[in-house]
Amino acid sequence: MSSYPLFPERWSQDLNGAWGFTWLGPDTDIEQIDPAAPPHDGLMAVPGVFDTCPDYFGKRGVGVYRRKLSCPAAPGDSLRLKLGGLGLYARIWWDNHEIGRCDLPYSSVAYDFPAGSGTEHVLAIAVDNRFDPVRSPLFSPNFDFYAYGGIYRGVELQLLPACRLERVQVTTLDLATGKVRLRVRLGGDIPAELAFTARFDQGEAMPFRLPTNASELALELDVPDFKVWSPSSPSLHTVTVAIDGDSVVERFGLRRVETRGQEVLVNGEPTRLLGVNRHESHPEFGPVQNTHLMLDDLRLLKDLGCNFVRCVHYPQDQAFLDLCDELGMLVWQESMGWNNTEADVLAPRFHASQIEQTRLMVRNSVNHPSVILWGFMNECCSDTEGGRKLYQAHAQAIKAENPAFLVTYASNKHEKDLCFEFADVMAMTMYPGWFSDITDWTTRTSAWIDAYIKRMAAFVELPEHHGKPFVVAEIGACALYGCHDRANAQWSEEFQADYMAEACRCILGNPRYAGLALWQFFDTRSYVNVGSDVRGKPRGFNCAGLLDEYRRPKLAYDAVRDIYRAHN
Repeated sequence: MSSYPLFPERWSQDLNGAWGFTWLGPDTDIEQIDPAAPPHDGLMAVPGVFDTCPDYFGKRGVGVYRRKLSCPAAPGDSLRLKLGGLGLYARIWWDNHEIGRCDLPYSSVAYDFPAGSGTEHVLAIAVDNRFDPVRSPLFSPNFDFYAYGGIYRGVELQLLPACRLERVQVTTLDLATGKVRLRVRLGGDIPAELAFTARFDQGEAMPFRLPTNASELALELDVPDFKVWSPSSPSLHTVTVAIDGDSVVERFGLRRVETRGQEVLVNGEPTRLLGVNRHESHPEFGPVQNTHLMLDDLRLLKDLGCNFVRCVHYPQDQAFLDLCDELGMLVWQESMGWNNTEADVLAPRFHASQIEQTRLMVRNSVNHPSVILWGFMNECCSDTEGGRKLYQAHAQAIKAENPAFLVTYASNKHEKDLCFEFADVMAMTMYPGWFSDITDWTTRTSAWIDAYIKRMAAFVELPEHHGKPFVVAEIGACALYGCHDRANAQWSEEFQADYMAEACRCILGNPRYAGLALWQFFDTRSYVNVGSDVRGKPRGFNCAGLLDEYRRPKLAYDAVRDIYRAHN
């Protein structure tokens, strides 16, 4: 787990690699597990998911990971276990004592616990990938992306100092002078006054002594020899804050994101968002993303002419955001939600879990200059009074971290939506001629797009919405890779290329739209077995990708590439 922030003075151990593994199957109650009992005679990769492996392919149930390790902690010391993301539900033990549970799929979480005695220890993690609305309320079986079981991202163990630095949130105050605000969050035994140093990049350390306000302190400084971050020039800086026995290194970019009327501004410049939606998905590795795969995806995005990627529909890997920072790719980061109903959002545990994961997402990703939009609750019940309460709570949770953050969400309720007031940027998903009641097969599907695009542009000009930027969060149609038809039959590459190109032309030709994200970048695993909706998921995949699941381009890729590049 080498993503920022870094803690160079702490003892830490990267726990990625091959772990002992036992498959307990679908008949085991995870609440009744004795972590010392399973034989752990198998092996499983961490990061990795067990339901893409030959022995457990497509299976749902409980798998137990186990690892022996050495740790220099003494009795009375505290440790922190950092999990980059897992799913769907987990229990965690240290030396057979439970130290935590995780019911937030894909979220980066951490658990602090006593080190215990001795230097040899056993860490065990039981993961259950069964759908359970009580234990794991955020993930439902109807979601249009596959629910994998396993440890999706890296695992790290840290030895914690008695007084420690948690994070340093960096906020740009003035692009002309390089002035920033540092919000230093503290943990452990916090004194009333703290002596510390701060330095930017490789510069001189500046000493300070300031009173602590509960668990944090703040100061304003000028970044020396600063450069402004932008998509065309993604310059990055670091800040290192150090106290006796601990230090933290944060990376950030000096940039300002805001709205002005119907425009999204990056550093004061109107920026048209040309993007796609991207899942963390691969047919062999599921949500596990190595650096090679992430970099190749970003190279393809750049080749396509994108300046923007919507990361759907869960908090994505900090390592991917690090790469977006470095390459100048603008990002919409969002917490998990997909077509949830009012009954879902009125359940107290669902409501609490939603806000918890959104707050974690923002705090984990807070210093990424690439992240310009913060979203939640994709295509959910924003047309209900119960939905209004949760949507407002999400927006408030994001603004509490930084009032300048731009809030959005993808609505499929359109004219019936009751929550647009909570969004800084309005966003809608729309599939005219693909998901619709149109029955006139003699008219090309793409011919229905222009009228719909104009209708939504007129709607957002109503007085209650006028003056907010408006983006298309999703638009697209499916094609099977290698399927061709001269009559542009549905599911052919020709049909999809025609649809995607027309969508881009209509949206980018309408000045009311601040941008779009096509659905989607590449084909992704979806629900595979039962229900009427599975008829729209041939091979168990959502096939709306411009590329197939192995990143092989369809005709739509080149059609969109020509249009996006012409608008760069």
